[in-house]
Amino acid sequence: EDEKGEVKQWVLDVASLGFKIDYCDYRALENKDEKVRAYIEEDSSKIFDLEHGPLLRASLLQIEDEKYVFYFNMHHIISDGWSKGVLSRDVFTFYKSYKAGIEPDLEELRIQYKDYSAWQLSQLEEDSFQVHKDYWLNQLSGELQLLELSTTKKRPVLKTNNGHTLGTFLSKEVSQKLKKYSQQNGGTLFMGLLSSLTAIFYRYTSQEDIIIGSPIAGREHADLENQIGFYVNTLVLRNQVEKEDSFDSLFEKVKQTTLDSYSHQMYPFDRLVEDLELQRDTSRSAVFDVMLVLQNTLEKSKDVEVEQRLVDRIISKGPKTSKFDLLFNVDEQGDYLSFNVEYNTDVYDIELIRGFIRHYK
Repeated sequence: EDEKGEVKQWVLDVASLGFKIDYCDYRALENKDEKVRAYIEEDSSKIFDLEHGPLLRASLLQIEDEKYVFYFNMHHIISDGWSKGVLSRDVFTFYKSYKAGIEPDLEELRIQYKDYSAWQLSQLEEDSFQVHKDYWLNQLSGELQLLELSTTKKRPVLKTNNGHTLGTFLSKEVSQKLKKYSQQNGGTLFMGLLSSLTAIFYRYTSQEDIIIGSPIAGREHADLENQIGFYVNTLVLRNQVEKEDSFDSLFEKVKQTTLDSYSHQMYPFDRLVEDLELQRDTSRSAVFDVMLVLQNTLEKSKDVEVEQRLVDRIISKGPKTSKFDLLFNVDEQGDYLSFNVEYNTDVYDIELIRGFIRHYK
């Protein structure tokens, strides 16, 4: 805030920001890999100072004379999954240029995040944006059904973030069949995943109104491709299931809902939550409790081979901060689909989630 109480951007010089790269030398230690893991685990749980920053931490951890781990931790308020790829690419561009003794060749950014932010705020006042607002208010009209599995646990009065992650792989055969089915029916892998999740939630709950959230990159303009910032938006995908539906007919409905949502993706989710004027429940997230994420924007190696034991088993990946009741994170790894479920341990127990994953597979 300035002296008048108005919130404005305040640009600090590098020295005032207080950013530095931490350095640790583990070369003389026997358990250097464990030390690196412990360092990263400890740092990843440290709280950022949102008021004073910096909102990026970086560390160089030396484990051999010519071997280092470079680690950086960036707050989500200034970044998203796409940003991590941009940052990694830029760091390696500088590194290779430094090794070769040449100037790094990075294209100058035409705009900054503040330009995008100002543009987005101005768009919200335009008549053309009313179309997007009308779509979402109509799509989410009426009572929004709560989506939850039958559980023995009593939901806390205040929403918690205690979580755990279980992971597995879908076999090469199943992964490729799902991709092929989706393509042959004029859709995408994401639509196939969303349709199958919608179907199993219907089987589990008998609910005919299924709401699942999903992030979208929000970088439709070419000028945004090389930006680091929080551009991601959240889509609320609401689909109706009828007991006489075949999977083909369900897929068609999910496909149309998804395409319609994509065409109205510019409307910010936080503004939508305000517009809906929902009676807020302190024990839940706003609008939806289940999220589906498909990671397939980064370059993937095609020659990945996954051990059969990882396909057959469901592996515990340990504690995790849980943003939702359930978050399904699917990642393309060669011809396989990695399938991870992050769940709130105050809402669901591990055996229920293990059973759900087995049934889904």
